[in-house]
Amino acid sequence: MDIASELQRGLALHQQGDLLKAGEVYREILTYDPDQVDALNLLGVVMQAANDLDLAEDLLKRAIKLDPKYFAPHANLGNALQATGRILEAIEAFQKALALNPKSIETLNNLASALNETEQFDSARRASDEALLLEPAFPQALINKGNSLSGLEQTEEAILCYREALEMSPDNGEALFNLGNAYVDIEDFDAAIIVYGKAVELDPENAEKQYNFGNALLQKGQYSECLKPFEIAIALNPGYVDALCNYASALQAIGQTERAVKCLQEAISVDPQSPDLHWNLSLAAIQNGEMEKGWKEYEWRWEMPTFANFKRDFKEPQWTGESLEGRTILLHTEQGFGDNIQFCRYIPMVAECRGKVVLECRPELKKLFRELSGVDTTISLGASLPNFDIQLPLMSLPYVFRTNLQNLPAEVPYLKAPNGCAGDPRIEATQGFKIGITWSGSPTRFDNHTRSLELSKLEPIFEVEGANFFSLQVGEARDELISYCPNSVIDVAAGLRDFSDTAAVIEQLDLVISVDTSVLHLAGALGIPVWGMLSKPTGFLWMNERSDSPWYPTMRLFRQPEFGDWGSLIQEVRAALVEACLIS
Repeated sequence: MDIASELQRGLALHQQGDLLKAGEVYREILTYDPDQVDALNLLGVVMQAANDLDLAEDLLKRAIKLDPKYFAPHANLGNALQATGRILEAIEAFQKALALNPKSIETLNNLASALNETEQFDSARRASDEALLLEPAFPQALINKGNSLSGLEQTEEAILCYREALEMSPDNGEALFNLGNAYVDIEDFDAAIIVYGKAVELDPENAEKQYNFGNALLQKGQYSECLKPFEIAIALNPGYVDALCNYASALQAIGQTERAVKCLQEAISVDPQSPDLHWNLSLAAIQNGEMEKGWKEYEWRWEMPTFANFKRDFKEPQWTGESLEGRTILLHTEQGFGDNIQFCRYIPMVAECRGKVVLECRPELKKLFRELSGVDTTISLGASLPNFDIQLPLMSLPYVFRTNLQNLPAEVPYLKAPNGCAGDPRIEATQGFKIGITWSGSPTRFDNHTRSLELSKLEPIFEVEGANFFSLQVGEARDELISYCPNSVIDVAAGLRDFSDTAAVIEQLDLVISVDTSVLHLAGALGIPVWGMLSKPTGFLWMNERSDSPWYPTMRLFRQPEFGDWGSLIQEVRAALVEACLIS
């Protein structure tokens, strides 16, 4: 046999992509000469391409043993080992190959890839730079450099690398996908959506790319648009838990909570211990009216990273609803002002269990909560705790009392302004229909930009004849009164020191109009007529498409018909206000 000629024939077939015939040629050579190093190396490459990684590894190691200074089998062994997930061994093989041939750009690039996988980002960047010095027009090395820079949190520099790679190779799906990931890292979701869109066009059968595309749309608030990529990702990978979870979030955002619940239950059957899934199920179920199920799942909140810093580690046991006779229970605060105002309604029910109730709350609520029926002691968050026998987070009360739509405690008022809080004399002196307004929630809440609006957008309601407006707005948004300065709005917030003062002012009013913030809850808890202006997606506690709230009998809800459409909502509020002023 003319081995040199046969090797050339095998290589020609190999280069043409006919790996099956090339492999047959290499095998014939090895039958004639079992120690033919080139044939061992090349057949190893063919076997790796065929995903027979064990045989590939065996062939390449035989070649290395026969000729330890032969560069190619070291490099190819690194590729085979990386394909099996044995990354540290792959790195060692690549380094041995480079010791024999330091100028192999492909090996330098593959080494950078393996180093990125093991989060050795500085070393990966150096390997990529070495490859690019030898061949500047090398898109894959630019991608690996970008990946190392992303790992080093140098995202802007990574973006430049991916863009440069795309200038050389516009249809490089890996560069597009990684560029999309980098845009997400800097929260440029518009750019990410464009790039991911191109990536999935090139590779529509890739579940991960479809999932990331859907996520970018979800983050941008394009809830209907993100459904399709999530659906494709789930169809490609039916057990794709993250895709199921985020698909359910999108369904919940557009009010399809029954579908969201089913989707999350399906995901939980795949991953029963996922806090994300149980947490999302709790929100979707409550929004869908399945409260007993939802409040049970809500207990998973303490396993969520966002709640980790707020979890309390008490030695005293957690209350499960049994008799409290002879014992003291600590109900400890959690989450926002509105949450505390909404769920303190359960405290009289706790007191009926014949124990002593210590209520912890944020200082701004302490004076107001002293008036709450069933409270023996109120203490401020951060103060020294008195002795107690048993404890419970405040928002676990709906679960303990097995709350559903039929037994939900909805009697109002359950709060009142304390004696000595006189309200505002300007409200007292005003004749006609008196309305309090709030247009912005706390800027620290992640969704405040969607649930709040600018004061100037409320101008149509300020024009209603017979209506007198008093601003209850606190915080930075109060400054909008200075810049916008509607003549018909009187600022009473300057005199509000805490929620007891706010309660006294609200009790002077005929109506409160507010976005989804603590004032909305407070007016409802005081039993004052209150109109809530709700953005899309709405908070889970307001349920789907209801114009009323089971939590607050005096509340009327106005909802955006489309995402971000405050104009239509405000016109609806205006029409209702005209009618209310005529009646008054």
